[in-house]
Amino acid sequence: MINFRFHLISLVAVFLALGVGVAMGASFVDRATVDTLRGRVDDLSEGYRRRGDELDATSDQLAQSDAQAAALAGEASQALADHLRGQPVVLLSTDGVAGEVLDATRTSLGAADATVSGSVRLLPALDLRDEGLLRRVRDRFGLRSGTASDVRTRVVADLGTALAVLAGGTASGAATTTTTSTTTVAGGEGSGTTTTTTVPPVGAPTDTATSQAFLSAVADLGLISIDTGGAPANAAFPDVTGVRYVLAAAPGDRTESVVIPLATSIARQATAVLTVAEARPSRPEGEATTTSEGQPARGETVQPLREGDVAERVSTVDDLDESFGRIAVVYAVAQQHDTGQVGHYGTGSGATAPFPTVPAG
Repeated sequence: MINFRFHLISLVAVFLALGVGVAMGASFVDRATVDTLRGRVDDLSEGYRRRGDELDATSDQLAQSDAQAAALAGEASQALADHLRGQPVVLLSTDGVAGEVLDATRTSLGAADATVSGSVRLLPALDLRDEGLLRRVRDRFGLRSGTASDVRTRVVADLGTALAVLAGGTASGAATTTTTSTTTVAGGEGSGTTTTTTVPPVGAPTDTATSQAFLSAVADLGLISIDTGGAPANAAFPDVTGVRYVLAAAPGDRTESVVIPLATSIARQATAVLTVAEARPSRPEGEATTTSEGQPARGETVQPLREGDVAERVSTVDDLDESFGRIAVVYAVAQQHDTGQVGHYGTGSGATAPFPTVPAG
């Protein structure tokens, strides 16, 4: 006869054994999982540490490369010395180009023994959005009428003509038509009268004298600023002949309204005297990339010149913000001076090489 108590104890023992087995199995699986995950975390941590060390080493190498490139484009550079000895160069720039980029460009030109004859800054007022300024510009240059766009087009074209003439070109593209203008001047004290005096407008640039007069008039109107590079304050600018120009332009800084029309005007009237250089925001030292989200593609500023009808009359460089870009500018000007040839250099669209073949020293 089966003892019920014995049967109950047996059933309890079976279920207890099952519970103990399940608990032990679960504990074993959990420990194994934790150990596996911990191992993976350790591996990832080690991998991140190694990658960090590699990135630090790469950053150090880039910083060293930047320093070496800066030395090549800087003062006392043997890579640049004598390539532009005695060549007058005027630096043109839009208002958006950073001052440190312009200073570094002057340093590179100076290291090549160029005579940096001063600079011309194209100011925002050249957009002629102010009605009062627009009227003064019309009066100064004898223009009867015209919208801001029309007047700006004429002034920029004539500005290119003036610069081309001073570089030895021919004034074939002067656009300004002139009329007479009058200025009303108050009479003497207590006279109660006024006197109308005829003031001849500034004519279109056709030779050295009229080109210098045109530049002075544009500067007086506040459309450009002129730095004579230490020349006497009353000296005509540029007070040189056979000058070459480097036009530094920031992406999107009146590219279509000023930069391209000005460069085209110069190039059509004087071949191989102008190098247009795109200057993007400077790359932080040690960083591998020169681009960031939302910025125009490299070379976008100079691309219209590379693809336009003056492509064989003007040189372009698309990385003036980099040391090698400034070396390319010096070599491009030297190439124009030595061989009369032009080229398109950098790393952007339309560039044919990073920089010209190194000219003979």
